[in-house]
Amino acid sequence: MEFKIFLKKSPLARKIFGKRELVIIQKQISGIRLTQSEKNRLSRDIRPKLRFIREVNKFENEFELKRGAENKKLIEIVIEAIREDKFFSRIKEVWLFGSIVTNEMTVRSDVDVAVLFKEITKREAANFRIRVFGRVPDKVDIQVFNVLPEKIKKSILKNHKVLYKKDGK
Repeated sequence: MEFKIFLKKSPLARKIFGKRELVIIQKQISGIRLTQSEKNRLSRDIRPKLRFIREVNKFENEFELKRGAENKKLIEIVIEAIREDKFFSRIKEVWLFGSIVTNEMTVRSDVDVAVLFKEITKREAANFRIRVFGRVPDKVDIQVFNVLPEKIKKSILKNHKVLYKKDGK
């Protein structure tokens, strides 16, 4: 009963369903016999729309379409993965760099993160990256700043955003 009233009163219902579709829904809910044409419309047009609405409802918290919301979530996952690593106590800073910082992201861009350690060997850096890569989505690229070539270090230092900084240091 509530669904029927909601469809009748909500102006948003007309954004999804046509007038005739709303009449068919009302008739179906009320148990009024539908013509063959209405039955066809119900199964061909109306039910798929309702199934889509049910499925899309799972993503209700993303309906606001906030700019960069997916990237913010990715960054949270990365920071959490880094915090859980056994080398976390040796980390000085974690930086975001690349197209996300320069505001030049495309659909194919990844999220670039550089980690600055107090000290780390190349082998430890490789093992750290492997461990963290195993816990973050593929769209994330983690680099250990200490072992990068100087040219890349300079580029990162020019354009980066601090995601984490060890307190008091």
